[in-house]
Amino acid sequence: MILIFWQNIVSPHQLPYIQNIARVNNKLQVILVAAEEMSAARKRMGWGVEKISNINTVEIIVSPRNETIKLIYKKYPNAQHFFSGLRANPTVFYSFKHSLNYDVKRHLITEGPTFYLRPKFLHLIRTIFQDKKYFKYIDKVFAIGEDAREWYRLWGFKPNTIIPFVYCVENHNSIELNNRNNEPTLKLLFVGSLIKLKGINNLLKKLSFLKTDIHLDIIGGGNELDNLKEIVNENNIQNKVSFIGVKTNYETRSLMHNYDCLVLPSLYDGWGAVVNEGLMAGLFVICSDQCGAKDLINKWNGIVFSNERKNNLLTALTYCRNNIDIIRAKRNKIKEWSKCIAPESISSYFSDVLSSQKVPIPPWEKDN
Repeated sequence: MILIFWQNIVSPHQLPYIQNIARVNNKLQVILVAAEEMSAARKRMGWGVEKISNINTVEIIVSPRNETIKLIYKKYPNAQHFFSGLRANPTVFYSFKHSLNYDVKRHLITEGPTFYLRPKFLHLIRTIFQDKKYFKYIDKVFAIGEDAREWYRLWGFKPNTIIPFVYCVENHNSIELNNRNNEPTLKLLFVGSLIKLKGINNLLKKLSFLKTDIHLDIIGGGNELDNLKEIVNENNIQNKVSFIGVKTNYETRSLMHNYDCLVLPSLYDGWGAVVNEGLMAGLFVICSDQCGAKDLINKWNGIVFSNERKNNLLTALTYCRNNIDIIRAKRNKIKEWSKCIAPESISSYFSDVLSSQKVPIPPWEKDN
């Protein structure tokens, strides 16, 4: 069986499981077609991907012309196709429309719509006029996060065609945990773009209410940097906050084991792959309920809070500060549990989905 993935970029949040599919099932041949290797905006954020020349389990085609896309369909007329959103970019959409000339299986790998930019009714109207006509050609939706599952249920997709799915990052379980048991300060980490949607301003204001030993390091850059520094000064929390700047994926993962908790206070985040990285480093995660990655948080490896509840984030931070020893005692357990979201586990789950009429239990939902 031949699997062809169509993406706007060679995504570091999908490539880890994609390149492992052929390892878990040698009957599968995998091809990845991307409009570009990495966008300039993502590079500025510190994103990177393994050199594609080093990958021998996936054939990778970057920046295909329309003629190349047509040749791919002619060469592999019986392949299954996986589109990262219908309209991820013109290349992906062109490929999807061209697939309608062939009797092939088509699947979506997608987040839900982003209601923070446009209200739900506008998405409903747009979908009715633009996308609904294509839904009958889609076999399965690999829905990233509960919002995506709810969206496609709304459009009448049957339960066995909506597959709970996640983003996946490189496995870094080989990194040794830093023993912080004798450290008096609770160390928090935020990683991401410094933009309003990340909700960092609210996090900084809540820190000002905590008088005990607590420190937040912020990794990332963006247009809110000066405003966030002003909030730090206004609330007199200079001794509690450090701005580390932009780091590469590798540098960030190498630093994570020095912290106790990862905080992602986003007002909206389609997923938030930094949550995967935090859990794989053994960190306790404080995550907004507006992040798709909340699916990975259960009662013992983190806290899901609501920005709409006035002191919900403060309560979560207070819990972590008051229970620092309990949180640190969980580090190895969290790190061990995170194997269920490692590339090997996600690719095995992906392979099982393709060979089953029923939706397998996602590995991150087992024994929670």
